[in-house]
Amino acid sequence: MAPPALPVLLALALSAQVPVGKEVMVLSHIPGKLGPVSFTHERHASTHRMPDGRPIRCNACHHTLAAEEPPEPLPDMRCTPCHVPLGQPEKEVAGKKARSLAGLKPDGAIDVRTVLFHDQCRGCHLKIPAGVLNLATCKVCHPRGLTPDAIHGRYDAR
Repeated sequence: MAPPALPVLLALALSAQVPVGKEVMVLSHIPGKLGPVSFTHERHASTHRMPDGRPIRCNACHHTLAAEEPPEPLPDMRCTPCHVPLGQPEKEVAGKKARSLAGLKPDGAIDVRTVLFHDQCRGCHLKIPAGVLNLATCKVCHPRGLTPDAIHGRYDAR
């Protein structure tokens, strides 16, 4: 069998690379005392594994991708085109409900139970075996840690 043509090899090599400017991701959509969450995109894409041991592919986090890797040219893979800012009503995108990034409590505080990233990111982190990585604590993602006012529901206090 003949080896693949050079353009095919280049396409395969480029498909798993992290886009320029996205090497470090900073999730700052939801304000609050816990501060923004930052992580190295490349480590998630190449070093870390899914809870079952498989490599992490782009569509594990970017759930709208039909394939494991994005097509060229890169589509907009941010959360905000579909998921509206906190406190806004959810909208419908392609026939599906797209929740807001977070909901608010009646007093205006962010309801931590509705934070979209907690479902997407923390949900995966909690499945990682404890002996492999300790990802079950808030401080792993939130370097400021939990403060007493955050513990009692005022996640948006400054």
